[in-house]
Amino acid sequence: MQNAPRKANLNLILASLFVIFVGALFFMAIWNIRHVNPNRFYILLGIGLLSSYNIFRIFTSKFRRRAQILEQPFPNEWRNILNTHIHFYVNLKKEEKRKFEQRIQIFIAEKRITGIKTEVDDTVRVLVAASAIIPIFAFDEWEYDNLGEVLIYPGSFNQNFEQKGKDRAIAGMVGSGAMNGIMILSKPALINGFLKTKDSYNVGIHEFVHLIDAQDGAFDGIPALMTKPYVIPWLNLMHEEISKIHKGDSRLRDYGGTNKVEFFAVSSEYFFEHPEDMEKHHPELYKMLEHVFQQDMTERISIGLKSMLGYTGKKIGRNAACPCGSGKKYKHCCLK
Repeated sequence: MQNAPRKANLNLILASLFVIFVGALFFMAIWNIRHVNPNRFYILLGIGLLSSYNIFRIFTSKFRRRAQILEQPFPNEWRNILNTHIHFYVNLKKEEKRKFEQRIQIFIAEKRITGIKTEVDDTVRVLVAASAIIPIFAFDEWEYDNLGEVLIYPGSFNQNFEQKGKDRAIAGMVGSGAMNGIMILSKPALINGFLKTKDSYNVGIHEFVHLIDAQDGAFDGIPALMTKPYVIPWLNLMHEEISKIHKGDSRLRDYGGTNKVEFFAVSSEYFFEHPEDMEKHHPELYKMLEHVFQQDMTERISIGLKSMLGYTGKKIGRNAACPCGSGKKYKHCCLK
């Protein structure tokens, strides 16, 4: 994997520095007893060395697991799904396809994808993973630290996560509060978003773009991928385009005129689903999003520290109440 050595090496360096620092402090603490009680000194020294080794193994476990994952061949069934549904993947070069496949493998291995009263098959898993990888494909350092689990609902739902009754108009949501770090996607909407149609609606990409927006700590319509010199021009362009949507002079979905947060997500869907059309009818917006999704990230230290802890995002606790409302523990219900 092209980005694996760089990230793995950073993880290795940080873990080594931490172990050396802690080990040095421990060695200094026991140094004075070497003459008073040599046996105790050597016992403590052995314990310190063993502990340092175990700490190093723990802090480097994430990338060792990833190396094992990438040693496994990419399933042909998954590749067929990509070729059938993901035109972004089809248009990639051979080496880029391999990189895309590897990131799919890691995402599916590290992020929990759970069906709530519906089956989750390979198609759903691959489409969820592809939704995540497409927007950040150019960013080798990117990690979805603000996501641990994706819940798949059998259909649309309302603000209270109810799947029956009225006002079920929501097809996707990034959770907040107790559901922070959890994404919810409607299974039919996820699948339909990758059908080859003229609309630019893709709920998977839409929700993952919300996560990109929130990576800097706030849902504000200013993507965390954007470099500072572009922020003011982006805000000005955003206000102009939202005004055009309200006047009916835009090819973007009306939902993009709701607020800045939804504008970023809707325009991003358009960018990835129909780039040629966007470049023709919204060239300035197209150029801006081209910048947003192609610049590389530099937050390596933060990524490295989280990697040392093996962090892959918040998930619903195994002993928590199941979100399907059955009253059972999650581990005994939908997670099972």
